[in-house]
Amino acid sequence: IRGTWMGFTTIPCTYVPSEGFTQHTLSWSLERDSSVSTIFLRDGSGDHILPAKFRGRVSVPKNSPGDASLLIENLEMPDSGHYTCQVVWRSTDNSLIRRELTTTVKVVKEVNPPNSSWELPCSLHQ
Repeated sequence: IRGTWMGFTTIPCTYVPSEGFTQHTLSWSLERDSSVSTIFLRDGSGDHILPAKFRGRVSVPKNSPGDASLLIENLEMPDSGHYTCQVVWRSTDNSLIRRELTTTVKVVKEVNPPNSSWELPCSLHQ
C-alpha cells in the first residue's frame, strides 16, 4: 500500500465473524528497521495507542464486527514499514484462536502536490 506524506491511508484487515467465537484482542504492530513495536491494542479494557507519535493519528472502526482495518492520518515518512494485524478470538470452550495478516506500507512525497502548478517548456514543439 502506498500512502502520501501528510495524507492518510487505511490498511485493510477484515474477517467473517463466526458464531461461538468472540474477539478477545486486536493488535496492530509495526516492523521497521528490524524492530517491532505494538502501536494499537484493543482488549477488554478498551483501545490503547501505545507510541505517543501515533496518538490522535490512528484508529480502528468500533462496533463494526469483521472490520479491524487501521486508519493512519497525517502520514509521516517514518510510518513506512510492515504492519501486522493480529486478531485473537475466544471460543465457547475458552480456547484461543489467533490469525494475523501483514501489509507493507510505503509513504511517499507527492511529486506534484495538488496546489502547485508548473508549465511545460514551449521549446518541445519546434
